Amino acid sequence: MENYQYFIDLYSKSKELLNKLPIELTPQALDNTLNKLKPVIEAFEAEQVAVFKNIPHFKEEKPVSNQYSQGLNTIGMLTDRFTILLIREWCLRNKGLKNNEKADQLYDTQTTEIMKAMAEARQGYSSLNSKVTNIKADAKANTWEAAYYGLLTTNLLLWESQEVLYIKDIQSLPVEEIRDYIKWFSFGNILRNEYIELCELRYWDSFNKI
Repeated sequence: MENYQYFIDLYSKSKELLNKLPIELTPQALDNTLNKLKPVIEAFEAEQVAVFKNIPHFKEEKPVSNQYSQGLNTIGMLTDRFTILLIREWCLRNKGLKNNEKADQLYDTQTTEIMKAMAEARQGYSSLNSKVTNIKADAKANTWEAAYYGLLTTNLLLWESQEVLYIKDIQSLPVEEIRDYIKWFSFGNILRNEYIELCELRYWDSFNKI
């Protein structure tokens, strides 16, 4: 598990990023998420990607394939789950009826389990993220760190924009607002899928380039 410490450090730096971002502590309308939070995320990108690049890296040689099938346990899919757990833990510690005990339990069980799986992952070929659609998000990332940043922040935007729907009566929303949500979720989920694939590609590209 040579890479395990790397993912622990990545987890810590990701938590620091979430603490710096202007994440509202109460559910906000979509307009707030896309016009207040999203521009800050874009402004932080270069600085934060550099922070991720400074984390002591994983071993230089690509892990040798083992006899077991990777299935959905590819770096791309595991990173998606990892970022969602990070966001959920942050919300448990900071929003609403704060629950540090539940946040600790989440980290001690699910997050550590995912990090161990990431550390042991081998290159795979499963790709169930592609949807039949005319939408193209054009996610771009030349490095693993940039792809990771893109996936983490895209999942954060999706999380924040969905929160308000859990407390509002959707039937009471204006039709135009509902259309805006549908348009954003369609685009956001395609963007998320593209970053999942980029995380898979760029992670393995990183080996032997350290």
